[in-house]
Amino acid sequence: MTLLQLQYFQTLAHTLHYTKTAEELHISQPSLSYAISGLESELGVKLFEKKNKKTELTIFGQQFLPYVENALSSLEDGKVVLEKLNKNASQIVHMGYFQSISSSLIPAIMESFYENTENREIRFDFAEEPGFDVFSKIRKGELDLGFCLHTADWAESVCVMRQPLYLAVPAEHPLAGRMSVSLADFADEPLIMLEQSSILRQQLDRNYAEINKVPNIVFEVRECNAALQYVNLKFGVSVLPTVHLTESDRVVFIPISDEDREYVRTIYLTRVKGKMLTVAAQKVWDHIVTNFALPKARA
Repeated sequence: MTLLQLQYFQTLAHTLHYTKTAEELHISQPSLSYAISGLESELGVKLFEKKNKKTELTIFGQQFLPYVENALSSLEDGKVVLEKLNKNASQIVHMGYFQSISSSLIPAIMESFYENTENREIRFDFAEEPGFDVFSKIRKGELDLGFCLHTADWAESVCVMRQPLYLAVPAEHPLAGRMSVSLADFADEPLIMLEQSSILRQQLDRNYAEINKVPNIVFEVRECNAALQYVNLKFGVSVLPTVHLTESDRVVFIPISDEDREYVRTIYLTRVKGKMLTVAAQKVWDHIVTNFALPKARA
């Protein structure tokens, strides 16, 4: 038996009139008769009979009707539950970011976004991961949008921040008292670097190549916070944005002044180019672009 057959049976059981039922269901009367006959054949009993030219339920139809109504009611309840789930799911925005903007850019965006009461039904499923992982997950569709350091042909990217880089050194390091340093000042220092997929690592590799130096890498890590931990343990120095450990950390961040090189990294809000976002995700995108994008920042 089919769902349509059960729906047709339920309606006919209440109207007890083939013509009215066909009109109510917006089908032809022969189609209704065919569906009811098919249901009766499958069940092996007659559900309706004619008495004095009137259509009536048989004893079998009377017994069958409560079960059909319960089944259709349960299906309708299930449909309502799914609609609610789908509505709630569409209000969740999957957004990624990396650790060094978690205490600055992200809170500022959240605060301004929720100032609009219309946005307060929207919730976020955050993923804090290395920038390249965020970038990859956006491409795979695992994230709606996110903050990245990379750009690509498949991505729509809007610059939202220019993040200065510093030389992070232990507090007891000879350079710790300097107001600024250049690459030449720390080129021979034991260096804690991010892995090769990171934009920061690629930038530093180019800078060292320009002065014909090979960096003395003592640790290679996936994220800035891990690099800072090793600096705090006095294993070496690192070029990083400002990242906070705890109130008791013993790390000094020194501005890097180099006439030939810029120690800044660009942070982009990124989505898949041409892919339609959910209404909620589009609201988040529009809010960030309107309120945080830097001039001439779309890539």
